[in-house]
Amino acid sequence: MKKHNLALITALLLSTPAFAGEFIPAAGFGPQYGDLGAKVSYRENNLAFFAGVGIHGAALGAQMAPASGSPHAFGVMYGTESDIFNAEELVLVTYDYHLTSFSGRGWVLGAGLGQADRTDRGRDGDSKTIAVLNIGYKF
Repeated sequence: MKKHNLALITALLLSTPAFAGEFIPAAGFGPQYGDLGAKVSYRENNLAFFAGVGIHGAALGAQMAPASGSPHAFGVMYGTESDIFNAEELVLVTYDYHLTSFSGRGWVLGAGLGQADRTDRGRDGDSKTIAVLNIGYKF
C-alpha cells in the first residue's frame, strides 16, 4: 500500500505545472511592509499576492493591474499590529502606482482606505476609518 501512495504522490508532483510567475522582493514603509520592513510578492501576469513583515506588524494581500504593463494596481490587504496607526488589525482597499510598471522593478507609491481596530486609551475593539500611505522599492 505504501508503494502505491508514493507512486501516486510522485505522479501528482510531476504532473503539477511549474509556477509561471515570479517572486518579487521589496522593502518599504507603510502597512504593506509591516510599518517598516520587507514584502515578497508572487506575481503572475497582472495578478500579485504578497506577504509583508516589519518592525511592528505583518500584512497579507492581493493586487490586480488592468494589464501587466500598467502602472496602476488595485487590491485588498489585511495587516496586524500597526504601531503607526495605533491598531491591532487593519483591513484596507489599496491603490499602488508603480513608477516603471506593475511588472517592472523600481519605486512604488501607494495609498489605502479601510478600517482599523483601535488599541489606544484602553478602548480595545473600537474601530476607526483610516487612510494610509505606502512607499517601497521592488528589487
